[in-house]
Amino acid sequence: MLRPIPAKIMRSTATVKVCTGIDRYQNQTYETYTVKKVHLQPTNELKKTAVNTSNVMRAVLFVDRRHSTPNLDWMNLFKTAQEIPGDIKVIVRGIEYTVFTVDELMDDTDCFHHYEISLE
Repeated sequence: MLRPIPAKIMRSTATVKVCTGIDRYQNQTYETYTVKKVHLQPTNELKKTAVNTSNVMRAVLFVDRRHSTPNLDWMNLFKTAQEIPGDIKVIVRGIEYTVFTVDELMDDTDCFHHYEISLE
């Protein structure tokens, strides 16, 4: 079984704003969560979308099953926000990012281990 992500690197707190709807002025409305014990890893990676456009990823947010609280279902939040259509904003250390993809990673026994969230 994979060991959890080391607690000593899970020192950041993220403010997560999930789109829950559109108001009468066509602005997104958000529900806000505070997620503690996450890790933000800067990156400069180019990713292609399903419609063949390119986006530059600025960071990857690691959310661990054991250390990060509260335990949000990031896959469901991302799917729900996209259906509105809306997005998820993540603020770490005063910098706001937009969630591009959410990957749910499993351990070697096929149990959920952690999320890797690509941010642009």
